[in-house]
Amino acid sequence: MLNKKLAGLFLIPVILGTINASYAALSNTASQTLTATLANYLDIQAYTAGAVLNTTITPETGALATALISKFQIRTNANTPGLFLKATTESSTSPNEVAFFQQSGTVYVILSNTTNKPTAAAVADCKAASPTLANNANAIAYPIASAAADNSGTVTFDNTKNQYNVSANAGQTIVTATTGTTPVANTYSYLDTAGTYQAILTLSNTSL
Repeated sequence: MLNKKLAGLFLIPVILGTINASYAALSNTASQTLTATLANYLDIQAYTAGAVLNTTITPETGALATALISKFQIRTNANTPGLFLKATTESSTSPNEVAFFQQSGTVYVILSNTTNKPTAAAVADCKAASPTLANNANAIAYPIASAAADNSGTVTFDNTKNQYNVSANAGQTIVTATTGTTPVANTYSYLDTAGTYQAILTLSNTSL
C-alpha cells in the first residue's frame, strides 16, 4: 500500500509540470501575413491625338497630300520588351499580305486598293529591288519616314519578319509610325485604279 501511495505522490509533480508547460506556451500576440500576387498589366490602344489616318493621293505623281501617322498607346506596370508592330494589306487572294518591307536600310509600307485588289504577285513586286510598273497595279509603296516610342522605349525593324520590335518601359508609352509622302519609284502609275488604298497597322504582343 505504501508503494502505491508513493507512486501517486510522484505523479503529482509530473502532472503539475505538464500544466505549467502548457501555460508557458501561451501567447497574447499572433500575426499572419496576407499576400496577393499581381501579374504584368498590359493595355494597348489606338491613340488618336496627333494621328493622321486619312489623306489623298495626287493623281499626277502618286504623292500623299500629307504624311500618314499611326499612333498606339501602351500602358504597362513593368518593362515590356516583347511587342511587335506589324502592317498588313490585302490582295485578291489574301487579306493578310505583309505590308512592311525593307530595301537598302529603308522601311516601306504597301497600300493596296480596297475595291480593285492587287494580286499577291503585285504586292510582292512592290517589294522587289527594282519594281516594274506593269507588275504591281493597284499596290503602291511609300517609305516609313520614322518609327519611334517615347518614355525611352525602342522601335527597331526586324528584316527577317518584316515587323518592328517594340520595347516599352513601365508607365505610358506612345508609339508613332510616320510615312513619307513620295511613292517608291515604279510602284505608282496610271495602272493604279482610282479608289481607296490602305494598309492596317497592328501593335500587339504576338509576333508574325
